[in-house]
Parts: sequence; structure tokens; C-alpha cells
Amino acid sequence: MNKAEFINALADRLGGDQQLATEALENTLDIIVRTVESGESITFMGFGIFEKRARAARVARNPHTGESIPVAPTMTPVFRPGQYFKAVVQGTNSLPEDRLAAKRTSSHQAFGDGTTGEPRAGIVAPSKPIAALDDGGSSGAERAAKRGGAGK
Repeated sequence: MNKAEFINALADRLGGDQQLATEALENTLDIIVRTVESGESITFMGFGIFEKRARAARVARNPHTGESIPVAPTMTPVFRPGQYFKAVVQGTNSLPEDRLAAKRTSSHQAFGDGTTGEPRAGIVAPSKPIAALDDGGSSGAERAAKRGGAGK
């Protein structure tokens, strides 16, 4: 599905209002891009997390000549799918037929009625700017040790 097809599907759900669907999608994407660019993450419980991640400098190789080429450090946007989204895609959870797949049903649940094994919303710590997470190039294990936690 491309952007135009997505807008058409969204317009169908919004009573056929193509302009409203276009504005809703474009504003949603704008908010996501601006928020992630600023170093904050966006979390949709059960769906996933949009975040900015630092990639360290490295040395790459030209596959034709074998020459070493330095690659500068960069920042890249990342999407990490949530447990519910992954479970639906993997087929371990099924999509609800009588309601939206990602509709929040109460202030304490992200998805579902709580009886189907779907994840419930938890307490989410406020996202931190990426600069607050950068400690000068330590490895993930070193950062976890400093925090007192175990690595993944």
C-alpha cells in the first residue's frame, strides 16, 4: 500500500472525506518526523516505538577494490514494533472483527478486553533526548552496568 492508497482507506473510514484523511496523515507524519528529529521517541503501546538512534563511526570496505573507507557517525530513525503488532503479524494473535485493531478501550488498556492475552498498557517512563543517553561511546553492556541493570 502506498501513501495515496492509505489516504483512500483512511478516507473511507472517515466518511469519505479525502481532504480530512490527507491532512490527518500528513500532520501525523509531520509530528512523528519532528519529534524523532528532536531526539524524543514516540511510543504507541502495543503498536511500536519511533526513535532516533546513533550509529557509531566505522570502517567499510569497497567490495571491488578491498579499499578501507571511513564512514562517519550518523543518526538514523528506527521503528521498533510492539508486542501486540508482532503477535498479529506472526499469527499468534488475531485481529478483532468488531472493532479497530489499535483502539484504546479504557484508560488502563492499550488493546483488547484483557481476556485474550493481548498486552495491557503499562507505565511508560518519559522519553529522553538522545543526547541524554549518549555517554561518549560506551558499549550497551557498560551503560547497563552503570545503570545497575542487565543487558538484553
